[in-house]
Amino acid sequence: MNKKIKPIDVLVIGSGLSSLVFLQSFLKKRKKVEVISPNLNFKKLKQNNLVKHITKILPPQMIGADQKVKGYFHWNNINLKENCKVFGSMEFGGLSNYWGLQMDPDILSDIKNLSFKVKKDISKSFLEILKEFNLAGKFKNYENSFKRDNFFLIKEQKKNSLKFEEFIVGFKNSFGKRKKIGAANEVSDKFTPENFYKKFLKKKNIQFHNYFVKKIKKQGNLIEVVCSNGNSNKSFLAKKIVLGSGTVVTTKIILDYLKFTKEVKLKHHPRLFSLYLTKKKWSNTMTFQPSQVHLKPKNKTELFTSDFRPGNKLIIDSITKFKKYLYIFKPILNFFRFNMIFSNTLLNSKFSNIYLKLEKDSSLSIYSKYKNIDKIFKQISTLVYNFLRKEKKILPIKLNYFPGFGADFHYFGTLQIGGKGKLSVNENCQLLNNKNIYIIDGSIFNFSRNKYPLGLILANAKRVAKVLTK
Repeated sequence: MNKKIKPIDVLVIGSGLSSLVFLQSFLKKRKKVEVISPNLNFKKLKQNNLVKHITKILPPQMIGADQKVKGYFHWNNINLKENCKVFGSMEFGGLSNYWGLQMDPDILSDIKNLSFKVKKDISKSFLEILKEFNLAGKFKNYENSFKRDNFFLIKEQKKNSLKFEEFIVGFKNSFGKRKKIGAANEVSDKFTPENFYKKFLKKKNIQFHNYFVKKIKKQGNLIEVVCSNGNSNKSFLAKKIVLGSGTVVTTKIILDYLKFTKEVKLKHHPRLFSLYLTKKKWSNTMTFQPSQVHLKPKNKTELFTSDFRPGNKLIIDSITKFKKYLYIFKPILNFFRFNMIFSNTLLNSKFSNIYLKLEKDSSLSIYSKYKNIDKIFKQISTLVYNFLRKEKKILPIKLNYFPGFGADFHYFGTLQIGGKGKLSVNENCQLLNNKNIYIIDGSIFNFSRNKYPLGLILANAKRVAKVLTK
């Protein structure tokens, strides 16, 4: 290690939404910050089974981004097994393919174990995010510009075991002037890292270093961050590092740092896609939008959440890309798209089935194990279907599709706040016994009830920025 390297005060690793929200808050008190943000071009690799597999499992809306996904796994030295469908970096920063922020009404349900002060600070930061980033949401004093079709406005029946529930929607109206949600542009108004950076951080004093992190090491009271750009290595020294690389990469870096070679469970919410048909049209004015309503058990079980959205051109495009034989029926599908109800059913994280293991060569293996949840999905699908039929919302037709473990996008819970052992952080999100390492992405939470975690992750990243600038 070159002792002449000048230590960086705070070095941020990652440039997804959690890191960018952290930076936006951090730079209110600091003039400059340095960030390691990989943006390497994908170099030709041998077309082995892994590369073919990654390309094959890409979700339809991401077809065309397979080169970036291959690069994500290649440069981070991640070995994705054939039976696991985990996704990686898509664009500037991590996988943040969001059209808005969508949360369960009780956003604090999964952090009840934290102190009153921390919960209060996270709540305050969440409201600041809605205000600062011009998000329109149904939350306290914020008027919701999200006008729903009245398709799901029904009288709740006491005999039903399920209930419809409205959720918080924080949708980015516009990165320019304020618009109604129906006028939002599908590309330029999307709440993504790239758009966020252009709007809020482009003129800030941020020095980006175009590298992937190979490992971090202790150097006395400092942290050495060893990086690579594919051709050469470079090391940085930092007094403090802030990890916002996404759960998979952040966990890999920490496992390697701690020389932790035991199997680690990656939490997620297995997801079932469903399609229903209805006589009455259910429409919206957007090409795509967050789901309009949730369906949950009344007894507040954490078993599942089903959301619903009307058919739209984007979904039809995705279906025909994924199922090419349907392409000739595309005009017909679009004609009847408002008679289609698309739904996600997300299970409790106790049904997670993804595991991480650091190998001897410092690569990370990601795999799933045999775990048959078809029976669980079948029971829930029947419950939802019967409920919708009883309420006379749908025709007696349904199609279900389970895309596989890891295809749900939400990965979390490997380095939990208040957890036990080496793989945990304190309430300031500092790695246990390593107070100069902060973690701000989803790896520190355990989302069991909240199936839409992004809002809480961003609020916490903002909170940690305040901690570091006191």
